[in-house]
Amino acid sequence: MKVKILVVVLACLMATGAYATNSWKATSGETYWSEATGWSSGAIPDDSTTQGQVKLANNSGAYAPCTLNSDAGTFSVNKVTIGGTATSGLWADSPQLFIVDGGIIGIGVEMQVGDSSSKRGRVVQTGGTVNLTGKLEVGYKSVAGYGGTYTISGGAIAGSSGGRLYVGGGGAAGSEGVLTIQGSAATIDVAYLYVGCSSSTGTYTGTGTVAFEVVNGAVTAINAGSVYIDDPTNKAATSITSLLVSGTGTAPTSDILLINNTGTSAVSGVFDDAAEGTIFNVNGVNMALTYTYIGGIDGLANDVALVIPEPATIALLSLGLLAIRRKK
Repeated sequence: MKVKILVVVLACLMATGAYATNSWKATSGETYWSEATGWSSGAIPDDSTTQGQVKLANNSGAYAPCTLNSDAGTFSVNKVTIGGTATSGLWADSPQLFIVDGGIIGIGVEMQVGDSSSKRGRVVQTGGTVNLTGKLEVGYKSVAGYGGTYTISGGAIAGSSGGRLYVGGGGAAGSEGVLTIQGSAATIDVAYLYVGCSSSTGTYTGTGTVAFEVVNGAVTAINAGSVYIDDPTNKAATSITSLLVSGTGTAPTSDILLINNTGTSAVSGVFDDAAEGTIFNVNGVNMALTYTYIGGIDGLANDVALVIPEPATIALLSLGLLAIRRKK
């Protein structure tokens, strides 16, 4: 197993507002989350009230290696923050959480990726489950040049019962966040998706990027009950959103669903660099973006997808004369 690097702040929010701290030290070469000696309390994080705040931070400028896998068992915490100062200015030098091999964690209040102003954080999920009943904020209280990234290629983000996913704009104006989805092995289910904002009224606008890496013509779609892209109040100067699509392996032969809007409302807003009908070349195939796709589980025309239009349609799109919609 490859060495994983993790710097996380886990905080269990208690009714009293008081916090006891359990910090990840890893001063004796500990690698795994389940190694109790790596923690200042001598015990791994759990959902007991005595562990109000758990920190895996770059104490003394060192980023301690750690892996959250099945050895840690299943537990829930209220608050998780991944973020610290990147001493070299590189993402690879930032605090990182790797969720692998059946690791399961429940998030009650929020998971913050990136922690305030000039701090950065990264999550890489290749397996396991994040049970989300609160918020997952990718790019929390960050500023230009910093922020948070979350890359998922396996496992699950399970938050259909109230879970909220924020990409940029989470927690403070100007926050930067990047969500990257690689291939089609993962599952993502949330109640709300916000890109570049943190509410339906545009609170805490920021920079949000969603990147889909299509593998052999398929990629995991984000299932969300409500979808808000960019600042719904049209404050374009404070909300910047971007959609990136790339492809590897075999070329796609059918439409690609990107966001499955499981609710009844239309998608609110569009990506700044990807209006209706924008053409993406996915591994040699020109595909047109639509925000009114009929391809999700409910049969409503409110999904975001890439479709393979006929050649004549592409010509019209290049002239800005036609918006692509999937044929029923």
